[in-house]
Amino acid sequence: MDDENYVDTFLRPREEHYQRFFGPITRDIMHSTDVRAVHVDIYQFEPTPERPFWTLITSGMSNERQIELEDCEDGMAPRAEILMYAAEPQGWMFSVLKGLAEMPFDDNTCLHWGHTVPNGMPMTAAPSLLTSFLFVPPFCEPPEFNELEIDGDNVDFLWMIPITEAEREFAIQHGSEKLYEKLEDADMPIAMDEQRKSVV
Repeated sequence: MDDENYVDTFLRPREEHYQRFFGPITRDIMHSTDVRAVHVDIYQFEPTPERPFWTLITSGMSNERQIELEDCEDGMAPRAEILMYAAEPQGWMFSVLKGLAEMPFDDNTCLHWGHTVPNGMPMTAAPSLLTSFLFVPPFCEPPEFNELEIDGDNVDFLWMIPITEAEREFAIQHGSEKLYEKLEDADMPIAMDEQRKSVV
């Protein structure tokens, strides 16, 4: 695919969609500089009065299907992008988002709502209990946010929430929905708290 077709098919629809919901692109885009199966960049949208937190979101994961149409479960889109919310962007966040967005293509797997992924060590720069990831729908966004289409396919947006190993084990035993309920009951802020304690 030539550059013009790539922009029209993939890049422009994503950027227009992001700006529709998050505002104009005013900050540097963290461009991928290595050669991988998918080219993943990270966009950062600064806080506004209506959205008092940073929004970090991948762009490029949806260039390829992580799941073929015939293998998609009910309600699952074949393409996805990952986002997270932060009080202030940190370097580790860009690395984590990039690595997770590349994971389905590097490991021949898929990521979707309700999935948990172990990291094996804290992903934060400072020591913390956050050693795993939970993916849920972006509940704080309006329903139409999930209506992006890329190359004829729907795109699912996965809100990445850093979790503790105890929380990951709880999700495996009781389900990710039950874990998210516990996080809500504990008034987990939308912008992640690096020093958050486990809720289980």
